[in-house]
Amino acid sequence: MKVLLASSSAVGRRILRGLLERAGISRRDIVETGDRNGTLGAFKDPSGIPDFAVVDWDMPELDAPTFARNLRASFPGRVGLLFCVKSADRAAVSEMSGLGRFDWIERPFADDALLQRVDVLRKAADNARAEDGAKQLRSIATGNDQELTLPFLLQLPSNLIDDLLKKAVRSRHAPGTVLLRPDDVPEALHLVTRGEVEILEGTAGIRSRVSGEGDPYGEFAFLTGRPAGETVRARSPVEVAAVSKAELSEVLRLQPRMADYLSSLLSRHSKALTARATTLSQADFKGTLDTTPFADLIQLLGSTRKTGVLGLRKDSRSGAIYLEDGEAVHAWTEALQGEDAFFELATWSLARFAFRSIRRQEPRTLKRATLILLVEAMRRQEEMPDRNASPKDGRVAPF
Repeated sequence: MKVLLASSSAVGRRILRGLLERAGISRRDIVETGDRNGTLGAFKDPSGIPDFAVVDWDMPELDAPTFARNLRASFPGRVGLLFCVKSADRAAVSEMSGLGRFDWIERPFADDALLQRVDVLRKAADNARAEDGAKQLRSIATGNDQELTLPFLLQLPSNLIDDLLKKAVRSRHAPGTVLLRPDDVPEALHLVTRGEVEILEGTAGIRSRVSGEGDPYGEFAFLTGRPAGETVRARSPVEVAAVSKAELSEVLRLQPRMADYLSSLLSRHSKALTARATTLSQADFKGTLDTTPFADLIQLLGSTRKTGVLGLRKDSRSGAIYLEDGEAVHAWTEALQGEDAFFELATWSLARFAFRSIRRQEPRTLKRATLILLVEAMRRQEEMPDRNASPKDGRVAPF
């Protein structure tokens, strides 16, 4: 049970908190805020939204009717609301009687009157939780595990979330910060508590997925003790909670069922690998540019209207080109991007390539048509020194 207590008056919050505790709600389950931003932010918390909220109708800068309607639209039937109002607000608040789990109480009020309303909201929250549990059991019984795709933290009971986050070390990172490298073996379970990170596979930096608030990254490497094999980079300003192995062991000792949720992470990873292997075997291909030259490869992908990423690797260098419906829309190497990267990749011979069907998530950097880019690439190569010339004339020898 999680309850939001929102009042601009510190004295009012103290009185209401005491009454909520009398109603049997633990102090650790009460989230207090004294302003509009805190009130709205409580419903973006990755650790879970409140089951019901006790809110001052006249909180500064908070448009109470709009707040209630938006809450109903975002979490239909999920969150109970109890507004504390003045006598002058009775007419306005009574017009909102059709908003589901909604109630109000006029100040000043008797303790018992508030306790009765809180009891109604609490029972409604318990019923909603029971229905959510029934839906999850039905999904398990029918083999439909859609519920398990929720962010990891949202799958945990509130007390487990609290225990886990209390033992975590928090950190903040700017967009573009590399949080994990392929050779790293994480010594902590990293959980994104705000923002998003992108997971990049291989040296070509092909994005495989994005992890948002409530989800981990590098969890498979952490749980198995193996190198990560992937790069994790902050996609936006992010906050990360890192739980060390020692602290996680303590959580497992006190809360043995935590092991079930950690097992679900491994299961999810295994399913993702299986799905990825199926996609690769059915739709993707690989080869070398000495048998399929760069221009022929690009035209082949264009004629078949492929959408995906073409990764290339030559010695220690790597790069990639995104295509949408056969048109090249984004290119990059370790040092270049856009047309400069495209022209650089066009010069690579004896490079290995692999094409993978995946939707682009990076911004477009190639504006000109692919055919025009290929013609320009060939023109530039013709202006380069003759690679097939003999070394004695001072030009580059063939590979």
